[in-house]
Amino acid sequence: MTRANSPGDGNGPVALSADLLLLKEHLTSAHKVAARLAWSVARVGSLMPLDAARVDRLGEEDIERLDAFLYRFNSLTGMIQDHVGRALLRAEEEDLSERSRKDQRQLLEKLGALKPQLGFATIAELRNRLAHLYPDDSTKQSEILNQAYARSSDLLQIHDDVLGYADQKFFASKLDLAAATSPAP
Repeated sequence: MTRANSPGDGNGPVALSADLLLLKEHLTSAHKVAARLAWSVARVGSLMPLDAARVDRLGEEDIERLDAFLYRFNSLTGMIQDHVGRALLRAEEEDLSERSRKDQRQLLEKLGALKPQLGFATIAELRNRLAHLYPDDSTKQSEILNQAYARSSDLLQIHDDVLGYADQKFFASKLDLAAATSPAP
């Protein structure tokens, strides 16, 4: 895509610099959450898979671990979708004013920042389902928790892919943020 502001017009470097600084800030924040999610995945692994009876028998410490896991899963999904993805597209100088989240996701796939086979769209849908966790329905709780756990390695891989794409394209591989991918659940 052609640049809206050329480097010689006085606006190009300043606008691009601000976009890249925002992208770096969002990548750094997402990276911290991804590292915490990877840690949470390891901490809840012994609880999985869950069923209704097991959900009903969970102790307070296990519930707290699962809550932290869900919070981090939700946070990382939201950060990638709402902050990192948008900042990345701004750095690519894409006009986002009339693009839906789906359009933005498809554009990130076209650019190579997201791999379609990892199914970020279904992870984003799962995030929406997490908002309605049904605290009184242990069967629904276990299903959603199991799905989030099963997709957590894909979410971490998506994070790593977006991070790698941005680092290589915009930061000459100097971001100094390690991959957060955990072993597959």
